Amino acid sequence: MKPLDGVVVLDLTRFLAGPYCTLLLAGLGAEVIRVEPPGGDAYRERPPFGGPKGTSLTRQTDDDVGMTVLSRWRGKKSITLNLRSPAGIELFRKLVAHTDVVVENFLPGTLEKMGLAHRVLDGINPRVILCSISGFGQTGPYREWRAFDPIVQAMSGVSSVTGYPDKPPVRCGAAISDTSASLYGVIGVLSALRARERSGRGEWVDVSMLDGTFFLLAEVLEYVSGGVNPERRGNGHQGSVPFNVYRARDGWVSLCAVTSGEWLHLLEAFGRPELANEPRFHPSPGSRHAHREEIDALVQDWVGQRTVDEAIETLQEHHVPAGPVRDLREVFDDAHMRERRMVVGLEHPTHGPVPGALAAGMPIKFLNHPAAFDAPAPALGAHNADVYGRMLGLGPAELEKLAADGVI
Repeated sequence: MKPLDGVVVLDLTRFLAGPYCTLLLAGLGAEVIRVEPPGGDAYRERPPFGGPKGTSLTRQTDDDVGMTVLSRWRGKKSITLNLRSPAGIELFRKLVAHTDVVVENFLPGTLEKMGLAHRVLDGINPRVILCSISGFGQTGPYREWRAFDPIVQAMSGVSSVTGYPDKPPVRCGAAISDTSASLYGVIGVLSALRARERSGRGEWVDVSMLDGTFFLLAEVLEYVSGGVNPERRGNGHQGSVPFNVYRARDGWVSLCAVTSGEWLHLLEAFGRPELANEPRFHPSPGSRHAHREEIDALVQDWVGQRTVDEAIETLQEHHVPAGPVRDLREVFDDAHMRERRMVVGLEHPTHGPVPGALAAGMPIKFLNHPAAFDAPAPALGAHNADVYGRMLGLGPAELEKLAADGVI
């Protein structure tokens, strides 16, 4: 039994932040029912594609599906429902009566315009939990602003401390504002489910991408509060030295010696423990910070004489945090990641494994409960009969009429 077995989630999400939230809920065992328009979500038609012949930027067969769908909709069910029609809204309200959680990431106010505001859902089912993920939250001056991940990274302050001092601010290479919002959404839903066990009441979880990204700044905020003006240092760190990437003979090594003990271990790895007695290489953080350039040059000289593997092996043997800088293809092939099931194959809804298609596995592991994305993304409307029949008692004839009327 998975941790969230028995929890029913209606998924109204799109893009990345919302679908990644419901992907995790599905991996934890919730029955996630994705609500799509009768014509299907636009991401089903968006490249790159995956199908029986593999992956490609263009369709190779009529059955090819967007890789976004194959990855982000794993473990979910699909029903079709026209939420632009009064009959579709009424059908959705009936589904809410049998639901634990509704997740959406529309612009704030959209659900209210649809007649599905939180107070309406609460009136239908006082136990329902609504999780709303948006760029700037349900309140505040920016409430109605449009946003994607780069906008939020810029407005949160992340871009101002990312990059090099002589270059423009840049965004992080990963969509951290979107994906961290997914995590906050899951945390909010789980907390609301726990609170409901005591109160019997549902909740409205308000997740803002801006709030969450600002929260990620952690130690940067501590430096600002301490009177230090953070600056872009590339791969360097405001306070810790050495903390950088260094070129080896065949690649790059990431190395961080934060504590005084780690610095002494590093000098031992270099075979130069006596350097700790020199003022410029004293192990105190303040001294190392003051001699950043000399220390970086010392580390670079040592790393540059070795291969990546040679450097990493020696550093780890001396308890110095270090690792190789890998591209994503190398990560896909990494034995550790595969053993932990963090690199998994993707399947087509009807054709099985898609040649060459890989994705991230479930990042949360349990000792006594399984948790995995162990079912492929669903075909469009594949679960209409199951969901509408089981939850609302609708039979084949009724579903045929709803389909003919453009409701599902």
